[in-house]
Formats: sequence, C-alpha cells, structure tokens
Amino acid sequence: MLLSVGDVAGHGVEAATGMVILRNALRGLATTGAGPAQIMDWLNQVAHHLADRMTATAVCALYDPPTRMLRWARAGHLPPILLRDGSGSELPMVRGPLLGAFTDARYEEGRLQLRAEDTLLLYTDGLIERRDHNLRHAQDQLLTIARRSAATLDHRLDDLLTHCNSDTDDDTCLIGVHLS
Repeated sequence: MLLSVGDVAGHGVEAATGMVILRNALRGLATTGAGPAQIMDWLNQVAHHLADRMTATAVCALYDPPTRMLRWARAGHLPPILLRDGSGSELPMVRGPLLGAFTDARYEEGRLQLRAEDTLLLYTDGLIERRDHNLRHAQDQLLTIARRSAATLDHRLDDLLTHCNSDTDDDTCLIGVHLS
C-alpha cells in the first residue's frame, strides 16, 4: 500500500498544475515496485526537469500488510506521526531535500515495524501553520492533540481538523491509517 502526501510551493493555477504533474508521475513511478527513496529520487527529477523547476515537499511511504513493515522517504516534508499505546511521536527525520531543488538529490529511507492498533498520520503544513507561532511549536501542539483518546479514526481526524487552529489560507491534507 502506497501512502503519499505533498505540497507544491506557491499558489494558483501553476501550483495546482505542478501538483497534478507530480501526482501523476508518482502514480506511474509506484508501478515500478521501487522503494520510497528511489521513487523520491525519480520524482525529484520530474520536478526539476519536467515541471519548470518547481519545488515541493512530500512524504512517500510503502506499507506491506503481511509483514507490517513501513518504509518511507521524505523530501523536505514534515515527518509522519506514529500513535502507539497511548503515546505519539514523529517518525525519524530521514534526509531528503525539497523535490526539484537539486538535480543530484539523494533520499534516505526509514523503516519501522508497525503493530496492531498503531495509527499513522501524514499531513501538510496547512493543518498546523500559524503566523504567531514557529513551526516546531505547531508540531508539538499537533502531537498533543493527536495523543488524545478517540473512539475511531474518523473521530481522531475530525478532532485534529477542528483543534489544530491553522490560521493560513494554505491547503490542508490529512491522511490517517489505523491498523487492526
């Protein structure tokens, strides 16, 4: 199962067009069976050469249900959150620059063994960004809200969308996966 979230720099038609290009490229690259770091490397080439040198952040994760192994790579994007046993933490910050920033960028791949009842959250900065706080403060607030108990994944996502209090006009994307 491939999970991905990203955010193109800028606004308007150019940014939307760029996101369509990257999304379609990601869909095609995913069919190769390559791992997340390799997919990010190729997606970087698309962003740099084929999409008017746009820049974007992204996380690409590959989950294997039989082994419960999660592999992920990131391109300048905020780290996913893992909720486990009533606690929550950000996944380690594997290295990877913005998509489109450098022709020779390399992306690290993280690995994590997931367990039953784990919840994984991927999101864009539009969920947490505030003009009056730095990004680290906003990420800490997100973790606090995400750690609250919730009856279902839908309730958890609704709670995050309601209480993260972003005050920018940036687009928001939030993906939640709960393992049973």
